[in-house]
Amino acid sequence: MKINSKCKCVDLDLLNRNEFYGHFVFTSLEQSEGTTIGNMLRRALLSNLYGFRITGVRVAGVNNEFTPLEGIREDLLEIILNLKEIIIYDQNNTGQACYGLLKAQGPAIITAGVLTLPKGIKVLNPSTHLLTISDDSLIELAIKIEYGKSYILAKNQKLEGATDFIPIDSNFAPVLKVNSYIKPLPQDVENTNEELHLEIFTNGTLLPHQALIQARNMIGYMLSTITNMEFPCFDYKEIEKPIKKDRGSLNAPLEINKTIKKTNVKLKKETIKVIGTEIKSEKEKIEIIENIEKQEKINVSKKITPEERLLKRVTDMESGSLKGLGLSKRIIKALNKVNINFTWDLMEYPSPNLITIEGLGPKSVEEIKNKLTLFYEPPTD
Repeated sequence: MKINSKCKCVDLDLLNRNEFYGHFVFTSLEQSEGTTIGNMLRRALLSNLYGFRITGVRVAGVNNEFTPLEGIREDLLEIILNLKEIIIYDQNNTGQACYGLLKAQGPAIITAGVLTLPKGIKVLNPSTHLLTISDDSLIELAIKIEYGKSYILAKNQKLEGATDFIPIDSNFAPVLKVNSYIKPLPQDVENTNEELHLEIFTNGTLLPHQALIQARNMIGYMLSTITNMEFPCFDYKEIEKPIKKDRGSLNAPLEINKTIKKTNVKLKKETIKVIGTEIKSEKEKIEIIENIEKQEKINVSKKITPEERLLKRVTDMESGSLKGLGLSKRIIKALNKVNINFTWDLMEYPSPNLITIEGLGPKSVEEIKNKLTLFYEPPTD
């Protein structure tokens, strides 16, 4: 018999002026239930809870966000970034849009607490810096505050009834972060297998336990709206009928697809790519595999022995090839770019200029000098 799950708050703390922390534990959960519940609650907490945010701003005499402001140290783009940091709390819980005003004359440092807001609308971080007036200039600013959820970009803001307002990005979510983890429990403790730990961080407009209750109610509401569920009807009698097999001639070709653009055939841990090939019969498929096996046998028989490798290197040295020096392919390629194709070209090239060749570093130049010294240094008496 399934035991009702329980949720208890084990920690509730104020981390700073605008960050609350809550730690909740869900007990009496069967295996895998904690992960399911944790994922649902986390998504609902981060994306489906409503909050108040500034969605638009209007400055007197300014038509767009790139217009310079006289007497203001910050430009309008920086002021918009500061407005996005303001946390607004609706004590009335009306959920209706409203406006705020700012009128100030300098010189002065303006913070969020200077904003004039409707009754019941409060700024939770009044010390947030907005702008600095460096002279006796006057600034008049209006903001629009709306009720919404999730994160809405400026280009998607509607700003209905607000003319000449510049839209800004708005993060309505009152939850800043959610952590969840599962802690397994002994099998013999009340027939439970695990417990879910949920850590919730909010910005102060909602307490962590309030956010959790709203998320639970939101999930229940979303599921309750699914009232009509339509499914296709199956005739099980037709499904149970035996399938008639068409037995043709054993020598008849096996048609696979009219055109196979890309077929991967795994053979001996290697992938054979057949592109744009038309395979019409099983016989052709067997021939392809046999040809690949023959090619593998030829490649195995062509393995170069150490004696053959040494003989080849001696031959390259006699012919003046750079390969005879035992240089890496990268160094040879860099030398070829400056028309050094043979050993005598390299010996005639000024040593101090080797470092200027693209693709050669100090280690490469040192390797070249060592090889030349090893193979071509004249014997000393």
